Amino acid sequence: MFKNTICLILLAACLSGHSVARTDSSDNAPAPVASSELPLLLTGTLQSSDRQSIVAPMTDNWRVQVQWLQSESEPVKTGDLIAVFDAGNTQAQIEQLKSSLINHQERLNQLKSEHKQTVMEAEFELNRRQLLLEKAGIDAGVPLANLSQYDYEQYQLEQKRARTEASKAAEQLAVARITADAALSKQQLQIEQTQAELNDAENLLSRMSVYATQDGNISYGNHPWYGTKIYAGVTAQPGWIIAELNRKENLYIEAWVHETDLPRLQQASALQARFDIAPDQPFPVKLSELAQQGEKRQRWGTALYYKASFTAASLPVASPMLGMGMLIEVAAE
Repeated sequence: MFKNTICLILLAACLSGHSVARTDSSDNAPAPVASSELPLLLTGTLQSSDRQSIVAPMTDNWRVQVQWLQSESEPVKTGDLIAVFDAGNTQAQIEQLKSSLINHQERLNQLKSEHKQTVMEAEFELNRRQLLLEKAGIDAGVPLANLSQYDYEQYQLEQKRARTEASKAAEQLAVARITADAALSKQQLQIEQTQAELNDAENLLSRMSVYATQDGNISYGNHPWYGTKIYAGVTAQPGWIIAELNRKENLYIEAWVHETDLPRLQQASALQARFDIAPDQPFPVKLSELAQQGEKRQRWGTALYYKASFTAASLPVASPMLGMGMLIEVAAE
């Protein structure tokens, strides 16, 4: 892009009648033309502010295949399917999670039945031990005067043993209830975790099919590595812009400015642009937005480039198409 800008500057100099500096010993030789006197030329493209970006979704893999894309030549209506990504692994994961969820729920019902039975048995044992304790208490309450020394001491021993067994039965009931609550809670958490994973997988699957949120036309994106057009069947990485759905409203011109040319753009006295298809129809434009942070563009060198947006009151082309290229001339003060 930088080389193209230099070529365009030299071409503008030739067209405007400027002379190129040359070595001449004569006093009448023309003076070299300062580079600052030449206009700054920027290349731009027509864009729309009303756009829907189709981005490769995040998956459990580092890449995802674009299975289908709506044709660029066909108009799109709101709600139309415009892109489909490969969801083979996700679909298989959803089926597996549904099966696991059913198994976990069946296991929960089984645990409820098992622990309910255990708690009921512990409650029955506690009631039995309490009744035995009451009986032992009655026997132990008989005065020694009415019993032999042996029988009296035997009843007292039985009462102590019954009290110990009743205490153990109460502890076993408490343990059975705690164990049941813990087992059921753990299984319930397992179900909730599986349900959450299933929801995430279904949400991911829904992102594999992209629907239009507005009327417009599709324009395919460029491969970030090779600069070629992205097409159906290409393997992309999550986050790549696969295509954009644009409306032919709220149009603006997008250009990238080299960091060394930034001051000249900011101090420009006039801006005009001309479409590549209509170079003889210049029209005034206005700088509407300039990025505060520069970016490095692949294959453009190590310098920073700043994204600039320009607007025009009207366009000389009757039916402009998004992506049309144009030349922006920045006149110095």
